[in-house]
Amino acid sequence: MSHCIWCKNKVVDFTTEHIIPEALGCPSGFVLSNGAVCRSCNNDLAHLDRAVIDDFDILAFMATVPRKRGKSPVISSRGNMVGICNEAGNYIAINMESFPVRDVDGRILGGFGKSRRNIRAKFSRFGSNGRISFDTTLGDSPKFVRGIVKIAFSSLAYFLGSELALRRSFDSVRSFVMEGIGERRVLLMQTRDVNYRNQVWPPYKNEKEEYSVVFRLASIEFFVDLSQSMSLFPVMKQKAKEIYGESGWTFLPV
Repeated sequence: MSHCIWCKNKVVDFTTEHIIPEALGCPSGFVLSNGAVCRSCNNDLAHLDRAVIDDFDILAFMATVPRKRGKSPVISSRGNMVGICNEAGNYIAINMESFPVRDVDGRILGGFGKSRRNIRAKFSRFGSNGRISFDTTLGDSPKFVRGIVKIAFSSLAYFLGSELALRRSFDSVRSFVMEGIGERRVLLMQTRDVNYRNQVWPPYKNEKEEYSVVFRLASIEFFVDLSQSMSLFPVMKQKAKEIYGESGWTFLPV
């Protein structure tokens, strides 16, 4: 009988876990199954997947990535912004007022307020043409970082097996993901290729048998140090400076 890579208990009721959330476009077959994750942990950690999905919702929508179970792309948790994909194409509406308004399809959009999920937009006019621009944040929720580490650790189990993932040296990773205990920093790098693509590379192991994982969501690459003491992070941070200079990369939490 196998053991769950998260709670380490024997798995009686197991399920299939998509390592990258389905709503962001998990590569075919990139799942943990055969008892690697118990149903309870899969359900209990779903809120971390949601945190990652929420921050990538606009990019996934613009790339027309189907939601879970093949449902149409949608932006639905921004309050003052909605995105609908139908036969006519992509439709986005943003309410820039401080009070609720009704869009052309009859949906009520909340007013722009203090919620971090709200979108601050700017309208510019160029003769008879107009342009709407907006910014959105990525990774300012603690759950987002935990969700990214969850993807990295699940990837390690996928490539190297769940038995390795059960080692005590990864208990600090488990505690961080499951309970938010401790701090684990994640390095982010903007790729030159701006196309939407999800990809995970096999884990890197150094001479001390410490592991790290690099993967890409949309056009952002994440470096996740899975070592017990986070000894690999300073090395990769310095390397990022050498390659990109002072821009083009950052780390979370800031």
